[in-house]
Amino acid sequence: MAFFSRYFSSLGQYKSLLALALPVALQTAIFSSKSTVDTLMLGTLSEFDIAAIGLAAKAQMIISFFIIGLSIGGGQIAAQCFGIKSEDGERKLHNTVFITLLLSVGVSFFFFVLLFFTPELLMALGTQSQEVIQKGSDYLHIIALSLFCFAYASSIACGLRAMHQPGIATKVSFIGVALNLGLNWVFIFGHLGMPAMGIKGAALGTLLSAVIECVILYFYLKSKNHLLASFPLTLYKQLNLKDFLLVTKLSSTAAVNSVVWAAGLFAFHAILGYSDPNLLVALSVLAPVEALAMSLLIGLATAGSVLVGNLVGANNHEQLPIAIRQHLIVSVFFGVMSAGLLLLIEPFVLSLFFHNDLPSAAEQITAGLYDIMAASLIVKSLSMMLIVGVLRAGGDASFCLITDVFAQWVFLLPCAYWLTHVLNFPPVYLFGLVLFEEAIKVLICCWRLNSGRWVKNLAESMN
Repeated sequence: MAFFSRYFSSLGQYKSLLALALPVALQTAIFSSKSTVDTLMLGTLSEFDIAAIGLAAKAQMIISFFIIGLSIGGGQIAAQCFGIKSEDGERKLHNTVFITLLLSVGVSFFFFVLLFFTPELLMALGTQSQEVIQKGSDYLHIIALSLFCFAYASSIACGLRAMHQPGIATKVSFIGVALNLGLNWVFIFGHLGMPAMGIKGAALGTLLSAVIECVILYFYLKSKNHLLASFPLTLYKQLNLKDFLLVTKLSSTAAVNSVVWAAGLFAFHAILGYSDPNLLVALSVLAPVEALAMSLLIGLATAGSVLVGNLVGANNHEQLPIAIRQHLIVSVFFGVMSAGLLLLIEPFVLSLFFHNDLPSAAEQITAGLYDIMAASLIVKSLSMMLIVGVLRAGGDASFCLITDVFAQWVFLLPCAYWLTHVLNFPPVYLFGLVLFEEAIKVLICCWRLNSGRWVKNLAESMN
């Protein structure tokens, strides 16, 4: 009887993980597909458009990851609050999401000013081509307003995930990407009486779809009288400085972690692609493909963080080792499956971006880097679950930040710069450094996990 009890309990854990992971993975894939749609559509115009949208998307990604990081930090406390399973836990969850929303909107205003008034400065960090800089700046200037919509949608989505209701935000995101696809078709190529706007049209389609998506999410929650439908002004009076600082500390740490990682990725690509436009094109093609491939792994890690956070919030520490082991097994399994699938469809993927009968230099470089990118998913499945799905969920955000900084900024980037500018190594070997970076993260996180010092019940600290 004990065996069957453990078996069905284990099976239930797997089902809970996948039930949360699949909607989050789909939403992540939908979010990533927006830049993929822009890249594919603009790829029919010129390689300059591919390079411009790829570089602009990386700058946008850094900003998006900062906002997402704020939401993730708040969502981790919200998941612990949800684990309390009481009206007090519900109140704490609501207050946490409200504080997260305030932080996200405030940060969005800062980045809005940066994108709206000085987009050229960001583009010049990654290329010397004036044409690429101008095209990318046009894109960033227009999408600047969408940051406020993204702040709202991201904060609410993390709250919904903490409540085990990720499907709501996923459905709304699906509507948003469908609108983005349709509006891009109209504005990029000039259909339905509109002028052909090229990369500006891609930006306009992204902005309008974000606004509509945000409005739909708000009114849907309002119609259901959902806990996260509204945040009345009376909440300002209920909030206290202690709660605000607690959420701000974890959210800002997770946000800095996210942006440090994204900025490191941007710097890594800049080191590799700065002197060779063909390599920049290759990296621009691989970025959205990898983002889509990573979506399931991100979904699993996010789902793992919710379930681990629930256990920590409920002080159910005896179940943590079992849950963590199951989460790691599932994540690695899907990492291997994702890598295999990517290798299987490689010819088809490359044909979407390159249309010439004879392979260009850019296509040859892309094919060489593609296999390494696929293999890296296996190691990333472990590091992502350990950092996002376990350690951060337990409240150990500061250690996760230190780990990412060490692996990326102390090891990866100096090695990449040295091998590129001193030893002139081929890009294939340089791109392979990512495998070593992820392996370093896995080793450090396993040591931290075994120490047991990562478990911190933050929900108990809130009033």
